[in-house]
Amino acid sequence: MKSYLLVPKESIESQARVGPRGTEQGERVLPRTTALRFAVANKAPDTLTSLGLRSATLPGVRPQVSGQQSLKRTKKGAKKQPGTRGGDSSTVPIPGSGVTEQTGAEAGSYRFMPLIGATMAHFYEEGTEKAARGELEQDFEFIPDVVPLSFPGPVSAGQTGPRNRGMSSLAEREWPEECGVPLAHAQGIRGAGVMLGILDTGVDADHPEHFNRVIQFRYVSLFPNSPHNPARDIRGFDPDGHGTHVCGIAAGIHHGVAPEVDLYVASVIESETIRTSLGRVAAGMEWLLHQFSRPENSMRPAVVNLSLGFPLAPPPGISEADYNLNLRALQTMIRRLLDSNVLPVVAAGNSGPDTVGYPAAFPESLAVGAVDFERNVATFSASGAVGRRVVPDVMGYGVNVYSSTERRCNNQAFYERMSGTSMAAPYVAGIAALYRCRAPDLTAVEVRDLILANAVKLARSGTHRTGKGLAVFR
Repeated sequence: MKSYLLVPKESIESQARVGPRGTEQGERVLPRTTALRFAVANKAPDTLTSLGLRSATLPGVRPQVSGQQSLKRTKKGAKKQPGTRGGDSSTVPIPGSGVTEQTGAEAGSYRFMPLIGATMAHFYEEGTEKAARGELEQDFEFIPDVVPLSFPGPVSAGQTGPRNRGMSSLAEREWPEECGVPLAHAQGIRGAGVMLGILDTGVDADHPEHFNRVIQFRYVSLFPNSPHNPARDIRGFDPDGHGTHVCGIAAGIHHGVAPEVDLYVASVIESETIRTSLGRVAAGMEWLLHQFSRPENSMRPAVVNLSLGFPLAPPPGISEADYNLNLRALQTMIRRLLDSNVLPVVAAGNSGPDTVGYPAAFPESLAVGAVDFERNVATFSASGAVGRRVVPDVMGYGVNVYSSTERRCNNQAFYERMSGTSMAAPYVAGIAALYRCRAPDLTAVEVRDLILANAVKLARSGTHRTGKGLAVFR
């Protein structure tokens, strides 16, 4: 099986322009937004269907598994249809290695994702892929889903101490007065009315930091764009703890920067490998935009936190051409967020100075580096320049930050201090949510400019770039 993200070439190469969004494909309607609509995007699903690929397009009715038995009684003598879910049942997935999809007899499967303007296609036969390229390659980039993404690796930055058992382990909130969070909360600005989307390892919806709210949660499976392994909307869980920590920083009920936001969490990163794929991120992002586009949400401001990224260079075995195609596709998806008036906040990475990663290096991203609570730049905080683009844009608290992690089998909840730009990004996402709460009519770009304009300047560093300084609420 080969998997490709099909993205219209004009979508990759064009910049957003002001214009109303159409509603034919369920796109979001906002009075103040920029949008791109590419009619050619509809060509991909039509062509793939004609070639025999099975549609798994969601949202909508959950697709029936190919070969599934009808509830009606089969006529006597009728040939029994073969099942498909056991097609590769003998293959046991090994953590960190490729996984073979359980396929049916069809030539492949696909999912059309209109809100990000792309189609994810899985080809089970070489001949079908060749035919699809003949029909679509003039208008679409065939981007191989082969480059792994992951969140910035965990770092050690100072004394973290033992795990803290419960909220009593921290007597008072640790957000300094200078960051403006205590003042915002005192004024009743706590993120109410703002939607915060998070793509990560998941979230423990029953942790004390999150349990008394409804969290919209989607588990994005290893093959989310296939009818055989559909994504699922279930109660939030997180085997790793990274996503729960990120959610706690941005929106924890007791310790979060913006505790009253509505959380939308897509689990797209495996806890064992801490890796994900472009296809899973695309599916998670499409789901977020679909949630944000519901009639009851279409006028509400939104922020998305991405504590993940591509490696700094093509991994072994990945050609530079394929790597660059993946970068272009990811940039197109980040641009779609801005098109929909959603502010993308991205962790810069943990590889230190002169190590700019993606999507932080894209100009559409609000890239975040890390400082400690004394405003010292963390040694691991990534920074650098790509052409005229300087990363990071702004800094956030990312050293020994206290937040929720996990619960034991006896329901004992734990909090931990973690370090990384993965922690700094949700702090800034929370700050963005506070601004969007106070002034919901501001566009995503205007909120970004406000954060940069209000940042506290930091002492000049001889090794690190610090952007506009520390993000604060004023």
